[in-house]
Amino acid sequence: MNILLNATPLTGLLTGISRYVRNLYTHLDGYPDITVDYFDGRRTYRRMPDQAEPGRWIRDTGNIWRLPDAAVFGLRSFFWLMYEFRVRRRLERRYDIYHETAFTPARIFHATPQIFTLHDLSLMHFRQHHPRERVWFSDFFFNKRIREADHIIVPSEFILQEAIEYIKIKQNQITVIPEAPDPFFYPRPGEDVSVVLKRLGIPAEYLLFAGTLEPRKNLSLVIEALHRCGLDVPLVLCGWSGWGEKSWMRKIEAYGLKKRIHQTGYVDETTLACLYSGARALVYPSLYEGFGLPVLEAMACGCPVMCANTASLPEVAGDAALFFDPHQPEQLAHLIKAIYSDDALSESLTQKGYGRAARFTWRQAAEKTREVFCRMIKK
Repeated sequence: MNILLNATPLTGLLTGISRYVRNLYTHLDGYPDITVDYFDGRRTYRRMPDQAEPGRWIRDTGNIWRLPDAAVFGLRSFFWLMYEFRVRRRLERRYDIYHETAFTPARIFHATPQIFTLHDLSLMHFRQHHPRERVWFSDFFFNKRIREADHIIVPSEFILQEAIEYIKIKQNQITVIPEAPDPFFYPRPGEDVSVVLKRLGIPAEYLLFAGTLEPRKNLSLVIEALHRCGLDVPLVLCGWSGWGEKSWMRKIEAYGLKKRIHQTGYVDETTLACLYSGARALVYPSLYEGFGLPVLEAMACGCPVMCANTASLPEVAGDAALFFDPHQPEQLAHLIKAIYSDDALSESLTQKGYGRAARFTWRQAAEKTREVFCRMIKK
């Protein structure tokens, strides 16, 4: 089986989509009957391309976003059309599968089956929380290209139902394949955690948020809950600064919480695993997730989880998390007090979390993906 893969997610920051591609193809590439060509938009490689250097990638992306939205949309569209042209050229060679892993299927005009991984529909439901140029790109390309996919992989039953309802995909054209925590996430020794906390200037007791600091993640709710809970609780915000308005930063100032908020920026995997391992709990208030990998990453590191009761998060977390309404800060404030006052509750969540995270593996995801590929080849 010869696979042509859109590997461009591997060339940016190591975040949700790139973790998906990296972990899935680490396993798929190990099958003796599978050959993968990693296409970065210009050339194909027989090994995964290197991730971008974070500082440079963030700086370059910031410079692009300083351009007018129309200019960024034009650039993004031009590069995507060039990408599609180059994919068509590559498919003149013999491939059994083309796997599209980015934001939209490609228009390939080729008999090779195209498998598209649909991560979520946030650009449809939460348009106001994305850069305008990205919304325009989705409106123009996704809506025109979605029928180009011969089969769609989604990470959760929640996204399966959304795909059926909102983009009118037939259920037999979709396969649910859950994601999993990267094996890199496991409980780190206390001494390793202490070194990281000292380096970053973080106190020994803290709550953690992990993810891009963008509007859909709903950080204002966490700040509001910290203000209401009545405890002197530090909060660590770990992740790339992202995009969009930052009303939560104004709340930090208004409530006098500046000394209790620690922003790390984007961190490497070792640092993130240590932050998970040392946190009193992960707070994940996101309004919408197609899967929610940080929930399982935290559980795999022994970190109790408090997360929103919306979208795919209950499906992923099961009975191993405390849930709250992402529009009710008082509910989260109550849970914060509970997690700090009840050690038995914290330990119970840790143990349940280990079991929950262990139910999701990339080996299973790879095997199910391989089955989809084989099925499409035989059609």
